[in-house]
Amino acid sequence: MKQFWSVAMALKERTAMIYTGAMCFYLFFLFVFRWESVPLSMLFSMLLVSMAAAFMQILAFSNLIIKKLSYAWRLVIFALPFGAILTACAVAFRWFPIENPGAWITFGVVFVVIFVLCTAGFELYFKLSGRKYDDKLDWYHKNRDKE
Repeated sequence: MKQFWSVAMALKERTAMIYTGAMCFYLFFLFVFRWESVPLSMLFSMLLVSMAAAFMQILAFSNLIIKKLSYAWRLVIFALPFGAILTACAVAFRWFPIENPGAWITFGVVFVVIFVLCTAGFELYFKLSGRKYDDKLDWYHKNRDKE
């Protein structure tokens, strides 16, 4: 039961963060293109996608569900199902003209580019934060040895 609540709380927190980020991004483009309204279906689809992204992140990148797996496989476990979920939402909520092959190509390219940028950003963040903690650990060891 403790495991269930850990997953539920992580899902709730990540969904809120992803939805807030998506809304900020969406509002920016509403402002740029001077759109005055947002369809309710778009808000709902963004909530569904945020929940799916949060669940896929927990599944693929935390140790709450899958314990031992290489990072490359975790990326695959995230990207393939999440891409399918996004595609289903794009069709169900008519994010773009689904009859247009160019729109599908753009959708696929944007997904891959955002996935690569996010992955690179997380890699950079973890390297920098890891270096920071290594420096703090080195400082601790040096100062502890002086005593």
